[in-house]
Amino acid sequence: MKQIVLVGAGGMARELLALMAPQIQSGQIRVRGVVDDTREPCDAVFPGYPYPVLSGIAQYTPQADDEVVIAIGDPTARLRIAHDLRARGARFHTFIHPMSVVAPDAQIGEGVIVYPFSLISANTRLSDFVVINTHSGAGHDVSIGEGSVICAHVDLTGWVQIGTAVLVGSHASILPKVRIGDGARIGAGSTVVRSVKPGATVFSQPARTLQQSS
Repeated sequence: MKQIVLVGAGGMARELLALMAPQIQSGQIRVRGVVDDTREPCDAVFPGYPYPVLSGIAQYTPQADDEVVIAIGDPTARLRIAHDLRARGARFHTFIHPMSVVAPDAQIGEGVIVYPFSLISANTRLSDFVVINTHSGAGHDVSIGEGSVICAHVDLTGWVQIGTAVLVGSHASILPKVRIGDGARIGAGSTVVRSVKPGATVFSQPARTLQQSS
């Protein structure tokens, strides 16, 4: 039995609890509770989900049997919290939904979350704390950096390279061999035909730069 602690008490946490429900009901997973900075400790964080709020994130002390699931969708916050908890000795649960397809030679890091109906193709590498949302595909030889979040219905074609803490919006398509720099944001529905600089935000078809951080 895996003992899970969720970090975050928003919509992503509710999604993950619903996706884990079969494993929870079968006894494969036990949810010890939720830690979140926006909720006071209480007996049940969500209606219909009997899991307590244990503490704030800063106050959480990982137990020996805890496996942490970071239920936070913002890549920068996700990665910052993951590194902070790792420094405190936390271990992280990798959740790959059984209705996803993962190639046998794919490399999957710690704390990765793969939603149902997603494809992780041949020789693809997902670094620690990556999220692949539903109906998204990472084609052959794709590399995705730490903490990056790939939203629903995204197509990452062959040899695409995604940096750390990148957000790729729903229904975006990234063409072969394109590189997305660290901290970039790809707008929903964008078609990315050329590489994107670190910190840039791009949008449209084909994608154009809206802004770039200094």
